[in-house]
Amino acid sequence: MGPPTWKGLKSVMRLQVYTYLDPFLNGQTRDAVTRTVQATEILDNCLMGYQSFAADGLILAAHSLTLNDKLNALVAHRPGVIQPTVAARMAATVSATSGGRLDLHIVNGGAPGDQYREGDYLPHDDRYRRAHEYVQILRAVWASTEPVSHQGEFYRFEDLRPGQKPAGDIRIHMGGASPAALEFGGAHADVYLMWGEPLAGVRERAAAIEAAATAAGRARPRLSLSLRLYLGDTDEQAWELARSEPAYQAFLSKGAVVSDRAHSEDAGRNRQLEFARANEVHDDCLWMGIVAALRGLGNAAAVVGTEDRIMATLQNYVDAGIDTFLVAGVGGYWSPELAPFIERMRDELVLGRHPQPAGA
Repeated sequence: MGPPTWKGLKSVMRLQVYTYLDPFLNGQTRDAVTRTVQATEILDNCLMGYQSFAADGLILAAHSLTLNDKLNALVAHRPGVIQPTVAARMAATVSATSGGRLDLHIVNGGAPGDQYREGDYLPHDDRYRRAHEYVQILRAVWASTEPVSHQGEFYRFEDLRPGQKPAGDIRIHMGGASPAALEFGGAHADVYLMWGEPLAGVRERAAAIEAAATAAGRARPRLSLSLRLYLGDTDEQAWELARSEPAYQAFLSKGAVVSDRAHSEDAGRNRQLEFARANEVHDDCLWMGIVAALRGLGNAAAVVGTEDRIMATLQNYVDAGIDTFLVAGVGGYWSPELAPFIERMRDELVLGRHPQPAGA
């Protein structure tokens, strides 16, 4: 039996640090996947993304979890692709066989084309309404001790017998900046993921998330902020590293014009581009250069500087309500070279200046 995971230590509130994980990043052989997942041992959770054309996240997580008993997998999962009763059984099975090392990240989609590839033509807000029902069913199935029946707007089933149970909680993560996302997160999220924004924007969003949770009769979920880290012995060295990114260099070569396109189904992307148009650098060291280069896609907001400078910035975010960081290094991937800094984050960032979320 592996060591206890942090999810079993909920009596103590502590900083959490996540990263993105593509187990196939360095190849699809067993040895390559093993090396990739073992390099993330220091992280509290590893987010495996979702695209219609990518490997199945739950199957890949189930395999990866057998290769590293310190790995915690956060699997992105899209409602509407399979029935929630089937998804509940699959997730419970992975949780049970891994000793409770699985969480789900519910993604409702901000790119309509990828929804269409899987036959999902529901409009944006309707997808969030469906997700409400979907998560309610997941939790009802996981908790059931008697047969479960359900008739709702999107799903109907009868006499589902209690079956495979997860090993402990499967926490629900989500992200999104639209009013529909905010309502869904307030009602269901255990962890609400946000892309990196200036401090004022993070304070604004933290307050809105807390208000949505209060309106749903719940305590505030944990709040996660996604950032790339560019560290240097000097600020100049860190900025040289950041600005040498190929995506940013390509952006400069094309004229460094920040996209002004509005994305009708991706409010978070619109916010990212708004900040990038306003300034390339915000606050002390928040850099939106890669955001501009990637036209607002993904975890691209970055903090740049010496360890001391970045620690001060991260503490400001913690004081604004952040208690979880999803970090990446050069190229948007996890780098084991960041491990000593992650330990410093855990040792030095001071939580507790904000009311603790439910389940902490």
